[in-house]
Amino acid sequence: MRNGLIRKAPALTLFLALLATSNMADENDRDPAVRKMLAEPLTETSPASLRTASFMLGKGFKRGADDMDGYVYLQKLLVMQALELAKQHPDKALEYTAAAVPMTYNLAANTWVGWGPERIGAIDENHQRLGMAAARKNVELAAQVGLGPERRRNGYWILGAHQLAAGDYDAAAESFATSAALGEESGDAASAAMAKGWVHVARILAGEDETADLAAITSQLRGLGKDGVFYADQYAVALDVFRARRVQSGAP
Repeated sequence: MRNGLIRKAPALTLFLALLATSNMADENDRDPAVRKMLAEPLTETSPASLRTASFMLGKGFKRGADDMDGYVYLQKLLVMQALELAKQHPDKALEYTAAAVPMTYNLAANTWVGWGPERIGAIDENHQRLGMAAARKNVELAAQVGLGPERRRNGYWILGAHQLAAGDYDAAAESFATSAALGEESGDAASAAMAKGWVHVARILAGEDETADLAAITSQLRGLGKDGVFYADQYAVALDVFRARRVQSGAP
């Protein structure tokens, strides 16, 4: 009976995951951040506790169709709470706003279909709509709180990724180019090269012949170790996903 109930209520699954995470250890062994979060008054929460709750939510998220609805909505509520508390507490507005930055990034990243074909069936139009909004909000908030280029580049990358999924290839290429520039500014050559590769992916999907350019960056990334190989492999995965979606939709 209980298992049947969980299958029918994805949000409940996530709530239970949060409860399980908070109750899995003895009080003395529990993460100090979790202990602090649970010690707060019923109607109060700190920026640190909101970040902890978002992290716990992510740990319980399996990235499948069964819990996508619950994850997206609960992460959205955490973003709303952080931004509302920023308005209510001007003295802590910067802290609450900064807490919303990783929340919006994670919401955007977990609603992008380009990670693999298995995400197509799990992520629907509303998930993608909220993911795009979260990506835009991430870029806005990161600038608002004055984060450096090493943090802001990720926001422009995930914004470009959602624009790619929406078929807005020119906007995607522009966002990826901005991410690449921020990567160079922060001295992260691998991230800059990775983002430049996505510019080529956007142009290839737009019908331009930049396969050789993408191949050159792919080869470069493969020589940069494990992370570089992951970056390189993701180009082909995303191209396959978006070409397959185009065929399914009947688009040329």
